[in-house]
Amino acid sequence: MGFAGGSITFKRFIVQGESLQRVTEDLLEQLSARAMGRDHMELASRTAVGWTTGDHILDVEFSFAKNAIADGLSFAMRIDTNKPPTDLVRGYQRQNEQAMLEASGREFLSKAERREAREQALSRADAEAKSGAFRRMKQVPVFWDLRRSEVYLAATGPAVAEPFMTLFRLTFDRLLVPVSSGELAARWAATAGEARAFDDCKPAFFVQPPEGAATDADFPGEGRGKDFLGTEWLTWLWFASQVESPQITTHLGESVTVLFEKTVQLECAFGITGKVAVTADDPTRLPESAVALAGGKRPVRAGLQVAAAGETFSLAVRGDVMHYNGVQLPPPDDASNPRVVFEDRMDKVRDLIQAVDDLYTAFVRRRLSNRWPQTANAMRAWVAAGRHQGETVQAASA
Repeated sequence: MGFAGGSITFKRFIVQGESLQRVTEDLLEQLSARAMGRDHMELASRTAVGWTTGDHILDVEFSFAKNAIADGLSFAMRIDTNKPPTDLVRGYQRQNEQAMLEASGREFLSKAERREAREQALSRADAEAKSGAFRRMKQVPVFWDLRRSEVYLAATGPAVAEPFMTLFRLTFDRLLVPVSSGELAARWAATAGEARAFDDCKPAFFVQPPEGAATDADFPGEGRGKDFLGTEWLTWLWFASQVESPQITTHLGESVTVLFEKTVQLECAFGITGKVAVTADDPTRLPESAVALAGGKRPVRAGLQVAAAGETFSLAVRGDVMHYNGVQLPPPDDASNPRVVFEDRMDKVRDLIQAVDDLYTAFVRRRLSNRWPQTANAMRAWVAAGRHQGETVQAASA
């Protein structure tokens, strides 16, 4: 259902260029020009992408009534694939080979004959594909939040995000910047006069790295792009919720309450001991989590309950790339009108994004300040204490 109902999974993008105040006729015309079936975009992998209204998968008649809503532009990207199944091509090839064997009376085919059998199979499958026999269609909801100059795509994988960014640029002549923890921190540091501190920021470790172990700086897109800050943020939230307070004060003096719930996924910061997922009502309270953290693993994805703006939200967030998964929004006060429901949901999505950004900014402010060494030492002591407590509990239950 995307943004209109149910849980929401989405990836955020920052729209480059001048902010727009409202949906205009030009925007609708630009969407229509790149609609599926008109000047859509063909990809090399027998895939085509183009816009739809989001109402249903065949609707390409854009209008203010359908698409201008909640101070934004609501639409969808349709993805058509037309690939013959691999097993079918293989089956055609086997049939061709069998026919060749029967015609020749021989027991084996030559390499050239097997190649010919495959080429015939591919040609047959290609002819069927051109007739649309293997066409599969889906649409991915999109919301361009004009108020925040951001776009939300109801998918997180690169197979959807990359063609979406290209099609958006071709349609609106605007670049999209994927939101990540490094990108958000860089933008905050630039406006706060902390660009030098941000540039000098290196990955922090809360246990002693093994000799010769890989670190974030060894992986492309981690140390260089500062996206390691996202996993440090989740670790700090874990620490703060248990040691300091689950109520975290934002830069505006307001408070956001955060609790861990459902699941936490951890990966070894040094590329040695692999991954682990802990599932429970509060997974961070289990001894398995404490032992994993003390063993050099770091939280990369966590289920959170966030209370802000008088509402409570549930979601799972991937710290490095700031992907939102399974977002549960509070129910609307008035559910009698679908448009009112949609507007209410998008307002709450904005409230959630702002709350999570405020939590992250609170971390970045401390991370780039002279208070960070003291905080990091306190976190190391907390991790070490968790190891002893976790091992004691595990030994007692063995």
